Amino acid sequence: MLFKKIIYLGLLLLMLCGGCGLQEGVIQKESKSSLWFTGNIKNSIVYIDDLAPINLNDNSGFDPIHYEISPGKHVIVVKRSGEEVVNRNILLGSGITKEIHIP
Repeated sequence: MLFKKIIYLGLLLLMLCGGCGLQEGVIQKESKSSLWFTGNIKNSIVYIDDLAPINLNDNSGFDPIHYEISPGKHVIVVKRSGEEVVNRNILLGSGITKEIHIP
């Protein structure tokens, strides 16, 4: 009888102490994804979510143009001369490059 009590007490202590162990976390460097704008970028302005608009002509002028962005869900709208030419909802994984073709 005493032996059973000691075993139960030992198991109870093991369960209580086992749940209180150190929790180790892994800190990963925040990864980036990118958008790759191809096609007719002349006079195009890109709107990504609620961020400031990006005038593709302000970049180096080379086609295609890469734009670094955080992974996740984003709304991409491209306008040319006030007319919407692209409207997409995209989901970017970590380290992924997504091509946005502008007609």
